[in-house]
Amino acid sequence: MHRPPTNIAPNTHHPPPCLVHAGARANWSRSGHLAMLSSKSRHVKVLAVPASSSQGNSNNNISQHTKLRTDKFFEVEMAVHDNELDEYGVVNNAIYVAYIHNAREDLAASIGFSMASIARTGNAMALLELNLKYLKPLRRGAKFVVKVRIVQIKGARILVDHFIETLPDHKLVLEATATIVCLNKDYRPTRVFPEMSSKLHQFFSSKDG
Repeated sequence: MHRPPTNIAPNTHHPPPCLVHAGARANWSRSGHLAMLSSKSRHVKVLAVPASSSQGNSNNNISQHTKLRTDKFFEVEMAVHDNELDEYGVVNNAIYVAYIHNAREDLAASIGFSMASIARTGNAMALLELNLKYLKPLRRGAKFVVKVRIVQIKGARILVDHFIETLPDHKLVLEATATIVCLNKDYRPTRVFPEMSSKLHQFFSSKDG
């Protein structure tokens, strides 16, 4: 079974297939926040449809009131491996959680954000809720793309949309929405960390792809 890595929304316990459904809630533990796995085999790129209006490009001017673009995605191309298949020859439902977590890990790396630095401060992040909708299966050797979009950053929470599409025909395989919560040293919800909020707002509101 492929274990999902810790990333921008760490889910430190791999959920069994029966828990991966709409409304599933992920468990987490403090010990997992430093775990970062290598993903050199993944191809990362960004897709952004040209916006009709310009956006500010100064880090200092990016705030939680900045409008996030609905047409901008962070993309990671991947391929199905044999050890991710179930007895029916399709990708096990729980593996899709790993796919979207890997994509968020690459997103964090692309904006120069270190999850380890948060852990060193004593703060943490947790995956509060994950809703998945399966539309069609992925099979052995299939190539696909995971598309990530930040929907909202408000208070202690980050709302993230994910889409998995086949390649090269871009048929929709899965839709997922995750709610991520930031925690202070006492494991109580705290406002999204300023540096993270600034970088995510800058990335997902900028005109450039």
